[in-house]
Amino acid sequence: TEHFLSYTELIILKATQTCSVLHRNKMAMKGAHSQSSGKPKYDPKKRKFQNKKSSADDNLSPANKKRALKHERQSHRKHASSVQPAKELWNQLRVKTNDKETNIKLCAELHELLKGKCLEVAMQHDASRCVQGVLQYGTEQMRLEVVKELCGADAKKDDDTKNQNVNLAELCKIQYAHFVVLKMIKYGSRDEECIKLIVKSLKKQMTKLAIHSVGARVVELLFGTFPPKSVAPLKLELYGPQYALFASVNTTGKDNSPTLPSLTEFVEDNPDKREPTLAHLQALLQKGLDKSLTGFGYFHSLLLDYASIASPEDIRSFLTPALAEHSLHLLSTRAGTKVVCECAAYGTVKDRKKMLKCLKGYTRSSLKHRDAYLAVLRMCDVMDDTVLVNKMLLGE
Repeated sequence: TEHFLSYTELIILKATQTCSVLHRNKMAMKGAHSQSSGKPKYDPKKRKFQNKKSSADDNLSPANKKRALKHERQSHRKHASSVQPAKELWNQLRVKTNDKETNIKLCAELHELLKGKCLEVAMQHDASRCVQGVLQYGTEQMRLEVVKELCGADAKKDDDTKNQNVNLAELCKIQYAHFVVLKMIKYGSRDEECIKLIVKSLKKQMTKLAIHSVGARVVELLFGTFPPKSVAPLKLELYGPQYALFASVNTTGKDNSPTLPSLTEFVEDNPDKREPTLAHLQALLQKGLDKSLTGFGYFHSLLLDYASIASPEDIRSFLTPALAEHSLHLLSTRAGTKVVCECAAYGTVKDRKKMLKCLKGYTRSSLKHRDAYLAVLRMCDVMDDTVLVNKMLLGE
């Protein structure tokens, strides 16, 4: 029948099984001979030689093997001998039930381990939190020493191999290291010396940081936390390279803070600088829009500064088409709301409809917001299509 093998097929199957048994016995004898001669034993079932060194690791569970491999990798990193005990101290430091004396004692030990190594340790994803712990729970003296080290204030002046002022700016661009800079700004905002060191280290770097996806978070906290007079020289760098000179050229007041002109005042006094400033701001804003930085407050201020010196034609051709679909993000601040109002006033009918669609469903919350209600009023004022306004805004 079809279910039974033919005589020829049965002979072939029997011969195959016989050859397999002979091959297995031969390899087993070969493995026994190699074992007596000191060579690795051959396992016929796994069809490979057994390694005596790996036989001890076979007893470990997969989780333990993974953990052992992780520790081996970490042991080859820079400052591994200091990072491992530092992480153990940080685990004790982050306990919320600790009192102030315990935290200071742990911070002192942690600071001694990381002294002179904070810059390299801050770049590691698992050790960056140790430096943050010193900044958060340490004393003012510990915090100042860490800030000096990260800003390069303790470096030798004759060291020309590396620009020490760039160190902090590079940390601002690294995903894990920028959290250290955020802690520096947050907990060093009450110390005048820390503020001066941080501002000095970030000079001539603001144009790159303002349009960096990670560095933008540092710029946002910096402008929102530090006093306006302290960050005014940094803000002027965003308007163009020629504005960075005003901090040293202008006279200083009684509190030794630079008296800097606003962008509108400078353009009114120097009309020939209007076009270069607009070109620089337009290129900077376009890069920020490409990276979706419309949710940051400093970016709203830059947009407002551009709108304050730009002509209606510039607003209609560049600003309004770029911001029409991001109008809702700009309503969180007063500066962003003013920009939306300017775009609604000078924009085309097509751009106004896009802005109106962005506000659909958020009319009630916008009217209750302390700044966003101005945009709703402006849209009702300039829109000619009353049917669309009733449907999108007033209907809600």
